[in-house]
Amino acid sequence: MAPPSSQTPEGDQDAENTRLRQRVYDAELTAERAMALLTAADVRHQGLEKQLRRSHADLGYVNTTIQQLVWRSLDEGEWTSASPQWTAYTGQSEAQSLGLGWRDIVHPEDREHTMAAWYAAEEQGVLQVDHRLRRASDGAYRWFQTRATPMRDAAGRTIEWFGTSTEVHELRALQARQRLLLAELQEQARNTLALVRVLAQGLAKTSQNVEGYAERLDDRLTAYSRILGAVTRNHEIGIDLESLVAEELIAQLARADDQLEMSGPSVLLPSQVAETLGLAIYELTSNAIEHGALMKPNGRVTITWSYEDNDRSADLVFAWAETNLFGQIAPPRRRGSGIAFLEQTLVDRLKADVALTFTPPGLRCTIRFPLIDPGTWKRD
Repeated sequence: MAPPSSQTPEGDQDAENTRLRQRVYDAELTAERAMALLTAADVRHQGLEKQLRRSHADLGYVNTTIQQLVWRSLDEGEWTSASPQWTAYTGQSEAQSLGLGWRDIVHPEDREHTMAAWYAAEEQGVLQVDHRLRRASDGAYRWFQTRATPMRDAAGRTIEWFGTSTEVHELRALQARQRLLLAELQEQARNTLALVRVLAQGLAKTSQNVEGYAERLDDRLTAYSRILGAVTRNHEIGIDLESLVAEELIAQLARADDQLEMSGPSVLLPSQVAETLGLAIYELTSNAIEHGALMKPNGRVTITWSYEDNDRSADLVFAWAETNLFGQIAPPRRRGSGIAFLEQTLVDRLKADVALTFTPPGLRCTIRFPLIDPGTWKRD
């Protein structure tokens, strides 16, 4: 549109017409500007609306594909929406979960501290709570880690909370298992140090010189290390008594030997019991090789074990019998560390009753100890 002429008309009528044309021009220009602004606003609105629809679509996609249970809430846990995952997991509809309805899914023992976390969330700026939620498929309560952050307006006021609940049941079970294993490891370390101290102190009392003490201590530490290796391999299921005996005999004799005979029912020993009894077998084997029936080919060792039930529990009876076919065996002139271990350490650690005798045919040793916790023992 061209602007009106700037020339002044000669007559009044022409001047009035000019003013009218100017007003029309100004009105049209204003209308054009308004239309341009409206068009721009409409384009912007359409863009924002498109972005908003896309944002809602993205949020809907997240809500339906994310593994966590997703929800929205006002302050103090007043839920405004819940994702399909919540309904699928808990069996509670979205309508049932709104407001404080979701609390019905929380374990009764966890509801109080869950609400306490909500009351403190605004001040802390985040919701953090671990609690148990009921699973609809079997009614079991499973541990969840629930976290939420606030969405705020320009003034910093909380509009709503966006939160997720993530199942951590297996993780907590693994953590509990780790704590248990750590406690068992610490207990094992204490038992190991205590047993090594017993061995060292016993040898110190009976050794004639430092060289002999060092050599005998090294032999026993080697045997103990061998036993601990067996314990480590079968820590959870227990140590088979027959394997424990056979491994120690083979380790010291270094050959399959027809001088040995052993028999007994199948039994799995707890690790602490196996450690102590394994050292007792080491002492008996070492004594038989150095002083007893295994010194010469015509000696024999018979090893048996059995159960003896009594009124309140059962005892495991382990018997070691030597038969010397080349002559009589005289009792030792002095009590060595091996005998002390059998008669003292077995009593202290296993509450055992030890009968140790030296007869003309050879050494007889019977070790009887109670099954303190029969539930931890496996036998045929």
